[in-house]
Amino acid sequence: MITIKAIQQINYNGIDALEIVDKIIPTMLPQSVKVQTHYVPVLPYDILTEEGKLKRLRPVKLPMTIGYAFAGKVIEAGYLRKKSLIGQSVIGVTPTGTAQEINISNIPPALIKVPEGLSLQEAATVIGGADAAWMAIKKLKIAQGDRVLVTGATGGVGTYLVQMLQLLGVDIIALASSTNIEFVRSLGADEVIDYNSSQLTSDLRNARHPSKIIDTVGSSKLIESFAAVYENFELLSLSISNFPLEKKGQHFSFINGPIMPNEYKEILALLKSGKLKAHIQSIHHYSEVYKAQHESVKARSHGRILLEFI
Repeated sequence: MITIKAIQQINYNGIDALEIVDKIIPTMLPQSVKVQTHYVPVLPYDILTEEGKLKRLRPVKLPMTIGYAFAGKVIEAGYLRKKSLIGQSVIGVTPTGTAQEINISNIPPALIKVPEGLSLQEAATVIGGADAAWMAIKKLKIAQGDRVLVTGATGGVGTYLVQMLQLLGVDIIALASSTNIEFVRSLGADEVIDYNSSQLTSDLRNARHPSKIIDTVGSSKLIESFAAVYENFELLSLSISNFPLEKKGQHFSFINGPIMPNEYKEILALLKSGKLKAHIQSIHHYSEVYKAQHESVKARSHGRILLEFI
């Protein structure tokens, strides 16, 4: 019996209640691909689940392995899968948890090849980061000439979102901390507003008014500020499933989930070409999961945090 190390949630008591356990490797099926895990991104999705805040959206059975996405290398393929996959760098998702030394992928579309020349560290930031940004842009049908306000512009989603909007020729207003203003400008933001400013309301009013807002942080206080300052806008949240907007010209929507496999390939190609850049805040060995997740919650974000399993 071969076991692997896995990070598991055993209750809803948050980050410090996580446990690193020995887990039996799942059985390989004819359609299975076995992946040696290299990196797992730390996502707000995990932390909210650990605190019991997603029970309605994501009912789970405990104990469960945490993690939604992974990046690694294929070490074995079932007889119904191509043997050429072995040795290939890949990214993928497993809803039952990915924060473990080995991941078994049984659904072909859930595994995406990483092009040569792109590191697994860079590729590990795509799922739960670049894909969410891509999805938001498509949902709002953003095009050249739009003016878009982005919250959480320095996070794992926000850094990609600002870059993608810049590629589209969009006028970008970004919210960030005062220490990250120049960083966000370097991503492509036209205007940057300090969300911690005591003059936030007047700063928002003095900025050019956006027609579309993408919320990546889930702050009700910020959304209330937008509703008070701007008469007409479409707001898409990636973090709050519902928010009452009372004015006639204000519209709220929520979206979450994966994009199509060919879209992941497009994003990876943009990364390889240098048109997009992956921003990694820090990398921690999986044994430091507590430190990594606390950093994700408390520190001012500067890209994605990764857990390393190699």
